[in-house]
Amino acid sequence: MSTGIRAVLAPLLASAVILSCGTTSQANSVDSNTSLVSLPSNTTAAPEELPTSTTTSAVQVPESTPTATTEPERLPASDCYLSSDRDAGVTGWEPALSLSHKRPGYRLKSTGTIEIVVLFAEFQDVIARETTQSIFSIISPDAEEFINDQSYGRLQLSFRPHHSWLQLRSNASVYASAIKTYEGHRNFMQEAVDLADNKVDFRGADAVLVIATPNAREIGYGPAWMGQPSDPITADGQVITNGVTSGADLLYWRDGWYPHELGHSLGLPDLYGASIPGRGGWTRPFSLMDLISGSAPGYMGYSRWILQWLDDSQAHCIRNDITLELTPLALKEGSKLAIVPLTPSTALVAEVRQAVGYDSALTREGVVVYAVDTNNNGRNGGSYGAGPMEVLNDANALRMGESVTHSGVTFKVLPSQTDREILQITFENATP
Repeated sequence: MSTGIRAVLAPLLASAVILSCGTTSQANSVDSNTSLVSLPSNTTAAPEELPTSTTTSAVQVPESTPTATTEPERLPASDCYLSSDRDAGVTGWEPALSLSHKRPGYRLKSTGTIEIVVLFAEFQDVIARETTQSIFSIISPDAEEFINDQSYGRLQLSFRPHHSWLQLRSNASVYASAIKTYEGHRNFMQEAVDLADNKVDFRGADAVLVIATPNAREIGYGPAWMGQPSDPITADGQVITNGVTSGADLLYWRDGWYPHELGHSLGLPDLYGASIPGRGGWTRPFSLMDLISGSAPGYMGYSRWILQWLDDSQAHCIRNDITLELTPLALKEGSKLAIVPLTPSTALVAEVRQAVGYDSALTREGVVVYAVDTNNNGRNGGSYGAGPMEVLNDANALRMGESVTHSGVTFKVLPSQTDREILQITFENATP
């Protein structure tokens, strides 16, 4: 297992962080990721609040509590497919990012092999100090190993690095400004592509990664670019709608940085920046789409499901009282998710996170229960306690004997004699 995914604490490079379309900026604290996405101007939408506020409680479970699972007639997983008011069928255009079961059409495929051309850029006023090989080693092979693990072998990254520094025509500060807008970010990458085109074959490329020499401190962070076919990157007849550029914070986030940005290229939103008192993000420490250096820096189980890394057979769609077993998300086999739909665009989800694999630094294991809201795209419309995903129970996993109630649904962890968790789900208005 790669251990580099957990960044070594070091002074965080100061950088400004943009909101969608680069129209607003704000400073980030040390526990917030310093990357965002460049979005087309038509991607914002008003948030939808979750039905009710969260309440939590701890319950003492007697030793005689039954541990056998009871399952009523199982609903098809499709009954828990969430939609969004930004789905193409509603708006007529493809969203840039979405937690809907209908994935954005121009994002990277989530299974098979993704071909990524890697270019290396220096600037008129900042010349690279290290070799392209040494900089690339920060990302690879750890990124490939991480994605292979998180997807249970269903997605592979194939990097095609062009090991030569490309000197762009302007100073680094010009590109620091360029990444704040959709067009500027695209032009940044297109310039690098054009410089390399005589020596690089872009045919078959799915995405472009432009690694800026990290001593160009003016470029403080590295965002993903959410392209559309109407204004793409082009080379060798290829139309490329997914790209990423790095910044000086690559030296801080290390090999966790690219898997985070790749999450955007796969269609996933950021999960950090929550305005919840005492919390820096909606899901930390359970997702690198929130905090890259968290103690459990994987993708959330719901995200893995909509990316087709988990099968429908591994997701329980639940509308009635039930007791069931869930296996740790880090393990390939077994049931992974308990999903309770609330509305066509919101649901409650439970998964098990244990100190296994990339989650090995997790100090509080158990059942993680969280709300999903496909109509809230986070930093483009989030507010107090309203994120695309939000871990309940004050962001703590539930241990044996503990429970959490939200929207009239209670999740309670029962005693278990195995590494599986036994979860009881009850509804306030359940029929006797």
